[in-house]
Formats: sequence, structure tokens, C-alpha cells
Amino acid sequence: MKSSGVLVWTIIRSFFTPLLSMGVFVAGVTAYYVNAEGVSWVEGFYWITHPHAIPETCRDSTKLFAVVVFVGVLFFQIWIVERLLMSIFNKEATKIWSARVNDLKISRLKNHSVICGYGQVGRTVIDQLIKAKNPFVLIETNEGLCSELAKEGILVLNGSAKRRDVLMSARIDKASSLCVLIDNDADNLYISITAKALNPDVKVICRAGQVRYAEAMKNAGVDQVVIPEHEGGLIVARQLQNYLPIEKKFRLNIDVENKSRPKPEKKHN
Repeated sequence: MKSSGVLVWTIIRSFFTPLLSMGVFVAGVTAYYVNAEGVSWVEGFYWITHPHAIPETCRDSTKLFAVVVFVGVLFFQIWIVERLLMSIFNKEATKIWSARVNDLKISRLKNHSVICGYGQVGRTVIDQLIKAKNPFVLIETNEGLCSELAKEGILVLNGSAKRRDVLMSARIDKASSLCVLIDNDADNLYISITAKALNPDVKVICRAGQVRYAEAMKNAGVDQVVIPEHEGGLIVARQLQNYLPIEKKFRLNIDVENKSRPKPEKKHN
């Protein structure tokens, strides 16, 4: 609603000068017709928009003046159209229109994902959601980044996910999942708790940097907790095993292999 008010004021401000000038022009021309030809104010005003209505019995000076008025009216029409086009296509108006379209699309979201944070992890998650064509909305604090992402067609809200009104604007109450990927464990925990309070059914996947916060997140009802550094270490360790001799394999994998093998049946005497 705020952006709509700004847009309306921008349009009104751009039309103020030409409309004021045209009002003065119309009043002056009408006054001339009234004084020169003795017509009423209504008829004088009518002559401005309908010069063909001016009688042939009028003085030549009035006829010449009518030609100047016709050109003046044409000038004002061009001026107003130019301002209209400038209002629609200038940078500020385009930005406001884009924001309104963005807000309208977000207001229609349902069973979508809410992504908090556009860091390296958030960027990867969003790329995958786009490929899978799954609906989502991003919450990001960087205003410049939000503008750039909006130009790419990504639904984004500029604000802090710690605020309840921002989460509600992202329709957390209608969302199916929430990914909290900010590089701050305390903020992630707070956002997760707030989101669960607003929508107990939403599935929350939360990023953690420390094990103690990961435990707190699980206790707070977070469905999945991911520690990127830990997960990355496990991936590297798995890759490392490809270059180790069999006898040097990690004990964990050996235990898993042993458990996966069927145990031989005992023979009964």
C-alpha cells in the first residue's frame, strides 16, 4: 500500500506544472473571448475545445487568436502525454510498478517455501528450486541485492526475517517449508521459533554453525538442522576414501559394511 501511495504522488507531481499552466491558459483565453466578443464564460470555454463553433461574423483578430489557441491546446496535449509516458516509464515508477507486481505474486503463494538469506547456501538452494519449478519467496536484508533479484523474476522481500510482519508478508502461515540459512545461529534459532509459532505445521530446515546451537534448534522443534562445515567435511572424507588402500578405510564404513552383510546361521546339533 505504501508503494502505491508513492506511485500516485509521483504521477500527480509530474502533472502539476502542465496542468497548472493549462489552467491559466484556459482561463486567460476564456476571459479574452468574453471581453472581445461579449459571449458567456461557458461559450468562451466551449470555443477553446471547439474552434469551429466560432461564428464567421467574429472579428478577424478573434479568428487569428483562435488559431493561436488551437496550437496552444495542441502543445498542452503533447506536454501532458509526454509527462504521462515519463511517469510510466521512468526509473522510479518502473521500480514501484515492479514492487507492486512482486507483492501481488507473493500474496497469491500457497504451499511454497520461504528462504531466509541469500548467501552461498541460500543461492544454491534457490537455484535448485528454480530448476525444480517449486514456488518460493526469498527474505533478504540487502536492498540492492533484492532489486537485482527482482529484475531476474525472483520473488523477494526486503527485510529481516526476525520480524513477524515480514514472515507474515512472506505468507509463512500458508508455507509448506522454511529454510533459515542466515550466517548467525542465534538469529536462525529465533526465526525458527517465531515461524513455528506462526505456523506449527511448517517444516523448518535450519542452518547451524555450532553443535550447541544445533541441539537447541532440535529442541525448539526444527525438523532438520544442517551444519554446512560438518557436512562438507563428511563429503571430503568420503572422497578421500577413494584414494586409500582397503585396509586403511575408515572404521565407520567397515562397520557399516559388516552390519549390512547377513549373519551366518548357527547350526544346531
